[in-house]
Amino acid sequence: MSEHGVLERELFGFALALILLAVSGSIARFIRLPVLLGYLAAGLLAQPLLRPFPSLILLSSVGVMLLLFFLGMEFDWRRLLTSPHRLLVTAADLALNFVLPFTLFLALGLPYPAAFVIAMALYPTSSAITISALLQFRRLANPETETIVWVLVGEDLAIIALLAIASGLTGEGIGLTSVATAFAFILVMLVASVVLTRPLEWLFERIPSELDNLITLGIIVFVSAIAYMLHLSEALGAFLAGLLFGGTRDREELEQRLHVLRELGTAVFFFTFGLQTPLKISVAGALWGLVVLVLGVAMKTITAWVSGIIEGLRRRARLRLLFSLWVRGEFSIIALFMGRKVLPEVWQGAMSWFVIASIVVGLIALSLAGKFAERA
Repeated sequence: MSEHGVLERELFGFALALILLAVSGSIARFIRLPVLLGYLAAGLLAQPLLRPFPSLILLSSVGVMLLLFFLGMEFDWRRLLTSPHRLLVTAADLALNFVLPFTLFLALGLPYPAAFVIAMALYPTSSAITISALLQFRRLANPETETIVWVLVGEDLAIIALLAIASGLTGEGIGLTSVATAFAFILVMLVASVVLTRPLEWLFERIPSELDNLITLGIIVFVSAIAYMLHLSEALGAFLAGLLFGGTRDREELEQRLHVLRELGTAVFFFTFGLQTPLKISVAGALWGLVVLVLGVAMKTITAWVSGIIEGLRRRARLRLLFSLWVRGEFSIIALFMGRKVLPEVWQGAMSWFVIASIVVGLIALSLAGKFAERA
């Protein structure tokens, strides 16, 4: 196909994708569901019309980078490390939702890399979808919301380490050297996030303001590219790049300027995942997906119960918390994308449908949590 033909096909593909995203987002908002669920559904429904094409996948990657970059900017790892009871919550969450499933999948005979990827996809609650839903359901002022946020913060900290290990297990350079390189890169970036705050502020004070977005995006992509060259996830690089900007004075202004590109990229990210999720699934894949869903809901419910006790929440707040951590999302999808080479085919389908089912079931649980707590 000629260069003109390729460009024509991709332009029409982009146009169709954007129209579907606008329609699905509007419908989701009309029926009071988070728009991210609408984007995911649009990708599933668009499979007869579209196939993932390079520029769409590239924009999806940029969306992941910006999503993780903003999470990194908001993340203060030092605050978590100085809160012993919240470290205990993070440890319990990690043990119940990663270590235990990982052990179970190894016992079932799955290879080490596959078991690791499945457990990593099962582990983190979706920060993007959960916070969006809490805002939409007007629960941000509830006492349990602070606990939810700290659970998500602890998972963000843990998932970065897990991403580093998974990058070594699923990349070309599998082995102890890759894992050591990953942690060395994380350590360097953590140190940089402390010592480079003032130099970054000095830089942005001396360049024209209209170049702020360009330079920031360049830094994000550059750090992500370095991470990828080291056989790490580009998402990990973007998160660590976000740490560099976390202490700068212009953080909020920067976030507002890149907000539109982040929203577009995130929409395309969820759309592309739906587009790549196989609609046909074997009986074995469906059954394993159901098993993982039940396991995931059970473990997150226990996590919420333990967290509520540690945080000293009252009865109604604890009951609402029990239904608030079920949703998986961006990190689970990243884990599955990373693990495509090591996951057996039946597990690729099972885990893809697990993520979709957990979003639907989790959002329903979030919407009904308040009513259930009032009646109990």
